[in-house]
Amino acid sequence: MYKNLSILFIATVFLACKGDNAKVKELSLVAQSQTPQLELLADGKLRFLELSGSPYERGLTHGKALKSEIQEVIRLFKKDVAETTQEDPDTFIGKFLTVTDYKASVEKWMPELMEELQGISEGSGVDFETIFMHQLGDEYWFNAKDVMAHSCSSFGVNKSAELPSITAQNMDIPEYYHGFQTVLKIDDADSDKKIMVLTIPGHLGITGMNTKSVSINCNTLMQLDYGKTGLPVTFIVRGVLEKNNQEDALAFIDEIAHASGQNYIIGGPEKVYSLECSANKVVEFRPFENSSFTYHTNHPLSNTDFSAKYLLQLEAYGKTVEEGLYECQRIKSFQQRFTNQTADIEIEEIKNVLRARDNDGRDVVSNSLTYASVIYELSQQPKFIIAPGKPHETDYIEIDF
Repeated sequence: MYKNLSILFIATVFLACKGDNAKVKELSLVAQSQTPQLELLADGKLRFLELSGSPYERGLTHGKALKSEIQEVIRLFKKDVAETTQEDPDTFIGKFLTVTDYKASVEKWMPELMEELQGISEGSGVDFETIFMHQLGDEYWFNAKDVMAHSCSSFGVNKSAELPSITAQNMDIPEYYHGFQTVLKIDDADSDKKIMVLTIPGHLGITGMNTKSVSINCNTLMQLDYGKTGLPVTFIVRGVLEKNNQEDALAFIDEIAHASGQNYIIGGPEKVYSLECSANKVVEFRPFENSSFTYHTNHPLSNTDFSAKYLLQLEAYGKTVEEGLYECQRIKSFQQRFTNQTADIEIEEIKNVLRARDNDGRDVVSNSLTYASVIYELSQQPKFIIAPGKPHETDYIEIDF
């Protein structure tokens, strides 16, 4: 959709050298008119931005178009860091990036994303170290905050004779990010693939899908073991969405080292997989044998690679591994709606569980931390459906690829 700005620049210089001022002026106006524009969707509740070009160019466009939002998000993030750690946020960020080695893992598995972050940094005027730290939400929670910091809810269903495969999620994140709901549509420069991600300004993506019917949804599992090395969640999201088929996405999840405990629902055109990942293991979860669907919240259900930190907390509270620190109520909403008798699950049924306020209002699926709700239809013409806010309050819209 957009011309490569570097090509326009070269052409401008070439024409200038020939002295053709009229053509230079005309070409400059074309370049300005084709700069990607930020759109507001869903009655202004959702920012939408299309990105193309090299990784650096995409990041630069992102940084410039969302400059004020990125700077405000970073201000709020640093405020949270100061309140959580009782340290100067810049000092904490410097120390955090020194004692961890996530950059090496990104350079190993997803080096092009470092270029995209460089573009975001330069476009937004926020230093690179802070922009990199902005990508490490889960790793920050694992290394600096309480063990139970998240409350996302995800669902996936295999393709049936009548219906396509579908994955979905309520993305629950800290409330200071709310009001900045953003979707990026990314043109892959090396193929005909397009990627759509839900994100926060200045962030590479927190969940998404592509036009090859590959999708990823994430649930933090803070009970599982984690590390100060390995690939952070953000880069895993984008790594999966760079793949042209589900098989490659699953191989990627299995191959990499994982920095944080996380469940990933990986969607494909025929089947969905729920994979509980820790620093040392990747274990599939299904509600029952041969289940055509799966779901997840924030408790490990298959993976037993627990962190030493979590085991100490269990001991302190006199709890066993089977008991856990507390009982998740949200998963009951899925269990009540989807059983071994359930067949042909439609999008409206998924919307209903994502809107759910079950369990007497305790630990509900659509809750105060719900930033947005997404549904990905993984058909021949994939659909990206989103409610930018709490789905029991906010309508779903479809964004066309």
